[in-house]
Amino acid sequence: MADRKRIGIAVVESAGQYLVGLRPEGVPLAGLSEFPGGKCESDETPRACAVRECREETGLMVVPSEQLATVEYSYPHGDVELHFWRCGLAPGMPPQARPTGTFRWVSIEEMKSLTFPEANRSVLEHLIPQM
Repeated sequence: MADRKRIGIAVVESAGQYLVGLRPEGVPLAGLSEFPGGKCESDETPRACAVRECREETGLMVVPSEQLATVEYSYPHGDVELHFWRCGLAPGMPPQARPTGTFRWVSIEEMKSLTFPEANRSVLEHLIPQM
């Protein structure tokens, strides 16, 4: 996995709900659910990337509190190194602030019925008991 892409991912929780979007048509893993995130810039840490990508994709400012996992995975479209960060909304943002794009707030119960990329499995098992 020499050419793997580093990806920062924000697992955002607020008032018992999680921020989840839907991957658009025309991109790898289209139609699957996802947490906000994306490729790290060359001089960017995965933590900073998760914050930036969340702001760009959802319009919401978040603060990381802990790293949940680092997952290396090989998909047919390429190798990735995923850095999952547990985040909360930044001070001053109202709970359940309205995200932009395809993102919305979902409960743990609803998250159980969504289909995420395979590389998210360990994080989902951590978040969702009895998954």
